[in-house]
Amino acid sequence: MSTNRTKLWYLKNLDIFSHLRDEEYRMLDEYSQMKEVKKGDILYLQGSSDKNIYILKKGAVKITKLTPKGKEIILDICKGGTIFGEMTYVEPVERDESAEVIEDGLLCIMKKEDFDRMLQMVPGLSIRLTKMIGLRRWKIENKILDLLYSTVEQRLARTLLNLLDDFGVPHEKGYMIKLKLKHSDYADLIASTRETVTATLNRLKKEDIIDFDGKYIVVKSMDELRRIAETA
Repeated sequence: MSTNRTKLWYLKNLDIFSHLRDEEYRMLDEYSQMKEVKKGDILYLQGSSDKNIYILKKGAVKITKLTPKGKEIILDICKGGTIFGEMTYVEPVERDESAEVIEDGLLCIMKKEDFDRMLQMVPGLSIRLTKMIGLRRWKIENKILDLLYSTVEQRLARTLLNLLDDFGVPHEKGYMIKLKLKHSDYADLIASTRETVTATLNRLKKEDIIDFDGKYIVVKSMDELRRIAETA
């Protein structure tokens, strides 16, 4: 399979592009560039003037934001099949967040002017993009509320469940989150400290709710994890 066909196959399997006609897929293929990315690659930084749209085929990318006090918070972790960097359409100024690759993968990149052209020429695409932006904003707003009003244990339980939805795979002891995150990453996801996250994970392990398989977390009792996450 040629590189171009591979790229086009990836793009066709994204929900936002699933309704395109053949000539519109060819346009999408022409306007986008596919590249391999490695863990640690910085795609853009908060405050930069980057205007590209990013389509992640496989791998994982974390979207982060620095607080006024310089604390990094992970707003989201994107899996394969996710579009990000789209907020430039509603806030066409400096980037309000950073994007860093945390798992090797493949990425398609489109320039803003090319994507603008697609939005003008393809019926319904702008509506799909607007819905996607609205959903992402809703998720971020709910995450901020969660950080304000939930305990560390509740936030961690919800984070583990969310990661299972995107990165969970069957494991002999339950379900494993197939994503290598450090305890400091979990701390950035729930606005806590590495020490508190480590203590909380160890407590969940002692209660036989989770276990560790190398650097991966295994959820042994989904019901107990949900119980903690849903505690008022």
